[in-house]
Amino acid sequence: MKKWLCLLLVLAFLPSAASAAALQTGSSGKQVAELQSRLIELSLLSGKADGIYGAQTASAVETAQWLLQTAGYSIMPDGIAGETTLALLFDESAEAALRTVRNGSRGERVKALQNRLIDLGLLTGTADGVFGSRTEKAVVAFQEQMQLDQPDGVVSPALYKLIESDVSGAFPHAPVYFDESDPLSLTAASLYAPSCILLDAPSGEVLLERNADERRYPASTTKILTLLLALEYGNLDDVITIPQSAADIPADSSLTPVYPGEKMTMRDLLYGLMIRSGNDAANAVSELCAGSVEAFVNEMNALAAELGMRNSHFVTPHGYHDENHFTTARDLAIAARKGLTDTVFCEIVTCMNYTLPATNRREQLVIQNIWELFDPVSEYYIPGAAGVKSGYTSAAGFCYVGAVQREGRTLIAVVLGEPTRNRAWIDLSRLFEYGFAL
Repeated sequence: MKKWLCLLLVLAFLPSAASAAALQTGSSGKQVAELQSRLIELSLLSGKADGIYGAQTASAVETAQWLLQTAGYSIMPDGIAGETTLALLFDESAEAALRTVRNGSRGERVKALQNRLIDLGLLTGTADGVFGSRTEKAVVAFQEQMQLDQPDGVVSPALYKLIESDVSGAFPHAPVYFDESDPLSLTAASLYAPSCILLDAPSGEVLLERNADERRYPASTTKILTLLLALEYGNLDDVITIPQSAADIPADSSLTPVYPGEKMTMRDLLYGLMIRSGNDAANAVSELCAGSVEAFVNEMNALAAELGMRNSHFVTPHGYHDENHFTTARDLAIAARKGLTDTVFCEIVTCMNYTLPATNRREQLVIQNIWELFDPVSEYYIPGAAGVKSGYTSAAGFCYVGAVQREGRTLIAVVLGEPTRNRAWIDLSRLFEYGFAL
């Protein structure tokens, strides 16, 4: 009853947005902009208030309605901002419900929560803004660690504030609290990567690992094995013709680009494969070397077995997502270690700038490696970084196989399933600093 009395009072004093007819997909104007501003303020909508009621605004309204319904308000989640919905959105007494996130919530507030849980080492994967079972489990873990009564996985405004506060006393080994000045204090718990490994390249000695034998999707780090196998065929300065299979790739693939019928050297093609991570180049390399993509992939799996990559299976030469295409941090470290014994492999994976000469299909093209860990002015710069290969898909997360040469030593690190690229650089830096401090 109290909620409805508050609602009646609010209806009498609402801004213009609440006194209008129902707002819904297709609506536009000042009233929509006011609604969007409120949704942004509540972290239910991202971007700017453009005054256009589209799918994102409708989804944010539906999420707000669902939160209100869950809190006991009589409202139907339909994505339409009618009089009751608008009243409650501007009702201070309903704000706690609107700022609560729980299983089923979506939006920027959820994404910020997920990022914080990742920083605390309680959540793996990307912050996708969707509060599902994995986020709920992470919240329960936080509540239990903080010894809160009746952990339920629901994040009230008060709990949200607590999660955002300094909780280093309860989570001393969380990634966000790692002391960079003490590299030898590094433990697996201080890393964001759910799977990683650090090893000494010459000896193969493992210096630190975390779930290194857990099968994961490798994305374009697959191309390390593609390059290794291609180099066995030699004849890098022979002029080749790009086959039709170069165009037989998913529409959202990374490209060198190369085109069927284009003429270039195999050497140029391999630089495009690794620097631009071209899926088109990977298919072209496969057919040129083995007669077909399928035959080349079979040879990739044979080579993996020969190298001792015991938990790997490849379906493509480029790593575009396939549930049957997987490897491990340890296996990728094995492949990289093998590659670093080959001079040409090293030249290609450490190249920062390469000029692809003009061909019969395009003008001269300069390709560059622009990752931050190679940039001396970047906060993520890693001195002595020397390749090797990155990868990303939404299923794999950000992946990187890297090497550093410093103080007469070479170390190899692999991180898989990173939530973001920058966190991958942080993990790599921590791993390498640990290794060189030993």
